[in-house]
Amino acid sequence: MSKLNIISDSFIIYKREMLIFKSKLRTNILRSIIFPLVLILMLGNLGNNSAVITNIGVVNYASNPTAYKFIQSLQSNHDLNVKVMTNQKVGLSELKAGDITDLVIISPTFPNIESGTPNVYVYYANNFADLGDSINIIESTAEQYNAHVEAKVPNTPSDTASNEEVVLDPTYAGNASYKTFLVGGVIVMVAVFGSMFGGGMSIITDRQLGNLKSFLITPIDKVSIIMGKILSGTTQSLIYGIIALIIGLLDGAAISMGISGALIILAIIAITSIGFSSITIILASRISKVEVYSILANAITLPLWFISGAFFPVSSLPSWLYPLSVVDPLTYAANGIRYVMMYGYFPISSSITDFAILIGFSIVVMLVSFRLFKTNIS
Repeated sequence: MSKLNIISDSFIIYKREMLIFKSKLRTNILRSIIFPLVLILMLGNLGNNSAVITNIGVVNYASNPTAYKFIQSLQSNHDLNVKVMTNQKVGLSELKAGDITDLVIISPTFPNIESGTPNVYVYYANNFADLGDSINIIESTAEQYNAHVEAKVPNTPSDTASNEEVVLDPTYAGNASYKTFLVGGVIVMVAVFGSMFGGGMSIITDRQLGNLKSFLITPIDKVSIIMGKILSGTTQSLIYGIIALIIGLLDGAAISMGISGALIILAIIAITSIGFSSITIILASRISKVEVYSILANAITLPLWFISGAFFPVSSLPSWLYPLSVVDPLTYAANGIRYVMMYGYFPISSSITDFAILIGFSIVVMLVSFRLFKTNIS
């Protein structure tokens, strides 16, 4: 069969699957709304939990009475554990090691803001460990002294090399919050669930209803059946992911990278969904009961979701779980989404790594799904 026929037949299968999806549109949309809505509303405010103590470092380059009062105000806040450090290099080293989650640099011009430039700099941890609440405390405290705060992530060699001067690099993580962090993980999971209820589930129902046998006796190539199912599952995942993103944005999350960031999020959802839609095809090729399929699909996707850092940073996982997160494709999907949502930029090195792993994963499982479907479905 020619490639053109495979493409046209795949589109026919895809169109059929989407018509079935449309026939149950209300149920599908409600199901896609409830899950992210509950998670975001229930867990999205955990970042405001005052019982969490945040370790921060402070470097005082001003050394004037007002600067000392500012430090004392930070120390009086019960949500912060303040450690005064000698210079910026030491502070950045402890930030990188994870001993502190924020580093406050008080510039020599503090509290004078006549120049219009910031005079308090707050470095975020570069591994998403800081979820934004401490920054709000630091900013509100600085406002009492008419200080101007700038938040940033150490990402250039000069940041770690500087010893006695504050490095002025672009502002990142200005919109970071636990809610935004959580929304990134929820989007990934909703996309994966969309895949699970797409291609694989429809293969089992088609088999039970006898529709699959009807497909197999026609001239339609098995590859076309698989491609149509995968594409329909991916489309449904994109719809669910967009709904989850909209819910998150309405509830206070942000995309720091703007429209281009939203397009990157959609690309990550699509690639991830192709991979997990292929996994559902693999399961459906060996399973004939919906109940068994659902149990196995959840047994695969839920652990992968948890160790991807959906709720908390991967760095907070137990040491024995961390290596598993490194080989978890959802970790890279969540990281990519959080970069564009929280930091407002996507480093070349990280984007290449994240997309390469996701694309490689999707290609491998897709090829396996082709193989198993052809050999097990007759």
